[in-house]
Amino acid sequence: MYATLLDFGSTYTKVVCVNLDDGRIAVSDKVPSTVHEDAEIALDQCLHIAQRAIGCAAVAESLKLASSSAAGGLRIAVSGLTQSLSSQAGRSACFGAGGKIVCSCAGILKQDDIDSIVDSGAEIILFCGGYENGNRQAVLRNARTLCESPVTIPVIYSGNSALVSEIRMLFESHGKECFITENIIPNVGKLNIGPTVEVIRNIFMNRITNMMGVSGVQQRMDGPITPTPAAVLKAGELLYRGTEQEPGIGPYMMADIGGATTDIYSFAENIAYDGARTAGLPEPVCKRTVEGDMGMRESSASLAAETGASRIAETCGITEEEVQKAVEHRMEHHDYVADTPAERQFDLCLAANAVRISAERHAGRIQRELDHGTRLVQYGKNLTDVQTVIGTGGILVNSAASDSRHILEQIRRTSEDRLLPDQIGTHVDRNYVFYAAGLIADRYPDCAVAMMKNSAGLQK
Repeated sequence: MYATLLDFGSTYTKVVCVNLDDGRIAVSDKVPSTVHEDAEIALDQCLHIAQRAIGCAAVAESLKLASSSAAGGLRIAVSGLTQSLSSQAGRSACFGAGGKIVCSCAGILKQDDIDSIVDSGAEIILFCGGYENGNRQAVLRNARTLCESPVTIPVIYSGNSALVSEIRMLFESHGKECFITENIIPNVGKLNIGPTVEVIRNIFMNRITNMMGVSGVQQRMDGPITPTPAAVLKAGELLYRGTEQEPGIGPYMMADIGGATTDIYSFAENIAYDGARTAGLPEPVCKRTVEGDMGMRESSASLAAETGASRIAETCGITEEEVQKAVEHRMEHHDYVADTPAERQFDLCLAANAVRISAERHAGRIQRELDHGTRLVQYGKNLTDVQTVIGTGGILVNSAASDSRHILEQIRRTSEDRLLPDQIGTHVDRNYVFYAAGLIADRYPDCAVAMMKNSAGLQK
């Protein structure tokens, strides 16, 4: 028996056919996406590719599942009481659910915050804050501000549960949609993102059908459409933990470089750095962060600005004026494929810096603080013991092995304060199957692990 697994992206719609008995990939291919006109056009093209590989009967009988990141996935605004606690917890939940954070506010909501939410194009607001039986006044004040604002998108409330009745009544009386879930930070030092993640995913699955023209696709699938990053995160956790038949690979990191964002994943227990005291919220074993200003096309201007035009010019052997022209071309032509050695070198430079900067933002840091003498304090996740890095996404999958290795090696630790790996081995998801593995992870976990190991060259 086979599974036919699809991913509907803004640029490409991808298909993977896998033998569910042994994890062997029968075909992995892609076609230009048609999600803005009729997603079924690309679906039919992908099914035709699958039919050529395994036959019409096998495709008809196969398990059919799909994921989607079309239009960047679900755009989320986060509103919390403090940046270091509730807002950070909200960000963890959004990333874990496969969403993209387009606006983040902390503290008492002001008019500027409301304007930012409206201008961001967010499709949902995650509203959190207050420990159980904790802060009431600030939470209710923010709820009233949201209710009386021109914001019309749905709100998820995941704050102090003592206020649930009042919060629900406020939003209902103003005719606004509000989903209630468990407190995301019920107590000091405790993180509870699971229920919030589930609500976000359910909203995603309902809205993607209505907003992206894929209702016909949904009817032909054997399960709901999943956010692509959520599928990748599920696959990554399975590869980390393994099954009884297929052992996991243990701690590792993963980088996914796209046109608009760079996603960094880490799968490892957070252990205190030698001699350091940990501070802040607990770090999840399976963590995803999204850098919306670190993309190869739509975000290339912000990526180049963060890297520095002079640094890019020196690396590529060109002038800063040529750097500016190359970036402008990529900003105007999101589907541009580098077609000369010089342009490919420019893309490799962008990718290397996207990974370097994104990994530094993802990892924890060490800070020296004075408190009855100097002490080390660890903020965030300690990844110094990770020894494996896997790359996925366009440029990593399609580049020469030496170029992919160079990009991924940027994850290595270069400064004492950033808790990145000291030594790593690099691998690439050559068949681009991690999203597909995530789609079958619950039903066929052994097969999912086997296909990921095969694709990334991790089989012993």
